[in-house]
Amino acid sequence: MHPPAKLECCLRRVDESTIFMTYPDGDSASEMQRIADLDRIEGTIRPLGPSLVKLYFNIVHPTFPILHKDDFLDKHARSHHEFPPSLLAGVYLIALDWQQFNKELAAVPRALDAAILEDLAMRAIENDMKRPTLSTLQAGLLLLQRVRRTNNTLLTQLVFLGQTLGIHVDCSDWFIPAWERGLRCRLAWALYMQDKWGALVHGRPSLISDRLAWDDENNSDWDVRPCTVEDFHEILIKAEDVPYGSVDAKAGRVSFIHAIELTRIFSQLQYAFCSVGATKKGGRLDKLGATGTMALAESFAQQLRQWYTNLPGCLKLDTTTHMRGLSANGALHLSHMAAELTLHRAVLRALRPETPPSLKSTIRTAARARLLSALKLVETLQPKHTQSFWGFAAPAQMAMIGSFAGLLWATSADCDEAIEYVHQIERLRWALQVRGSAVPFIREAIRMLDEETGDLEALKTATYQAFS
Repeated sequence: MHPPAKLECCLRRVDESTIFMTYPDGDSASEMQRIADLDRIEGTIRPLGPSLVKLYFNIVHPTFPILHKDDFLDKHARSHHEFPPSLLAGVYLIALDWQQFNKELAAVPRALDAAILEDLAMRAIENDMKRPTLSTLQAGLLLLQRVRRTNNTLLTQLVFLGQTLGIHVDCSDWFIPAWERGLRCRLAWALYMQDKWGALVHGRPSLISDRLAWDDENNSDWDVRPCTVEDFHEILIKAEDVPYGSVDAKAGRVSFIHAIELTRIFSQLQYAFCSVGATKKGGRLDKLGATGTMALAESFAQQLRQWYTNLPGCLKLDTTTHMRGLSANGALHLSHMAAELTLHRAVLRALRPETPPSLKSTIRTAARARLLSALKLVETLQPKHTQSFWGFAAPAQMAMIGSFAGLLWATSADCDEAIEYVHQIERLRWALQVRGSAVPFIREAIRMLDEETGDLEALKTATYQAFS
């Protein structure tokens, strides 16, 4: 037997001290498998691929810009064989949620089976992981946006993959095209946001270690420069030419940048109040007590207020930049509310029997006001918001409003106060029900809310019994 041929390594120098080593795929059968996978994926939706791609770039891409739009469209116009299977399946899969927004797709007599496409996508990404590229990272991030997918293993793989591809370091001075620098920066921050909000969704520590605001030395392994509008290289179309039922790309770019800024604040907040070091017995919050915790929280509250104040007009909740368009601003405002609720929840949990009544009253009054503000936000959402793209964290963020009301219920001092919070949970559930009949993320939020709060009538009965 002859030993296997040694694969030649190709070196790609991107700066004076950074070199990537790439290898050709030595297994010829893998290329045949890639083509076969692409044909199966295309076969599940043929001839509707172009319509799904158009939907994706009209609705998802503006606020989740992890693809190079012009390059993708050029390749798709030539052949579906030009993509990694997982990426093509991911784009089709995400776009299926807006099937009714396209006349051709809405008129299809047969239902497009998302479950089959998702199964093909997950099997394909396992193969793509063996020869990872930036496209593999893009595909994984798309698949993690699926409402039903809570795959922590995939996220862990993507963080490792991103570091292997150099996503976690500053590429500003690399000898690479400007479009690739911009794409790398956008991809890095999309992965960062996936990880940081994933810590909230799954109740686990963050996988990405970034610099702490109060640390004098930057000992972080995360060295990505801030994302700016210069990192977007596709040409914007005029506002009057924006397609019906789409999200304005200019507003989407600004939304993405502000979402990054919010997530950076949230990351610091999570570490300060929700890490093991903060919550363990004798940890940071125990040492601070209610008064110290409230003082620490105020500094983060100020940052969140400043972030909200700095939002441009195009990101206000009631703004739509063009007629008959969708607005992705609801998702941004919900994330801000989730950060505020995380802060209030931490302060509530710092209360002790010995906490002065006046301080306890102040903290609970502020928490109640924030709960009512969160409920008002949900009730303000219109179809232009709910029918837009919402990321993977939205269901948990919605359900968090109910669990926050549940915390206030569990710590109520009297029956009337406790019953009020049961009514607020009912109010939230109704607000979601009347908005969720055709919106996957809201249906998932209702499921999570019911799972956390249980039967509300039984909750009322238990409340009356507890205070009788």
